[in-house]
Amino acid sequence: MSKSSHLKSFIKNPENTSYKGEDSDEKIVFLIRQSSWATAGWVLSTIFLAVFILFALPQLSKITHDDERLFNNGFILLLTVFSYIVLFGHAFHRFLDWYFEVFLITTKKIVDIDKGTSSISETPLENVQDVTSRIESVFGQMLNIGSIYIQTAAEKGEFEFEMVDDPSTVRDTLSDIVAEVKSKKNGK
Repeated sequence: MSKSSHLKSFIKNPENTSYKGEDSDEKIVFLIRQSSWATAGWVLSTIFLAVFILFALPQLSKITHDDERLFNNGFILLLTVFSYIVLFGHAFHRFLDWYFEVFLITTKKIVDIDKGTSSISETPLENVQDVTSRIESVFGQMLNIGSIYIQTAAEKGEFEFEMVDDPSTVRDTLSDIVAEVKSKKNGK
């Protein structure tokens, strides 16, 4: 698998991927994360703020009071460096949230991992009762991005994963895997 495939939002049979609580005989069939379009807002705002900082903060050197500059070049440089550290730290945090918030379909379970390992929900495939996909906005219809809703007979009654690329394919694939698991369990 190429390095760039790790950044995809829909990965079939991901290599070198595991999660806390995975059974030894379990295999991850699909790794799904939000569409890369879900990152567009914070990526564009990061670029905008980076350009804004580049041009706006040097303007502080022009502010005077009684013909004296209020901010010296050292202060402006420190403020600029601090602003970029905060900005890129925030962008990196947002990237990590996107990268590690995944939805896994394994040979045995559905696993929803939120924010890395801070929240993991799972249910056996035989508990899946219904899988629904929904594309609700014009933007979603243009880019084929929507939500997946999975109704289960488990303690957590519904799994929801939003901003998924090609939700109808995910729904169909998951439904096929669930049907296969249930037919094997019933001995058909």
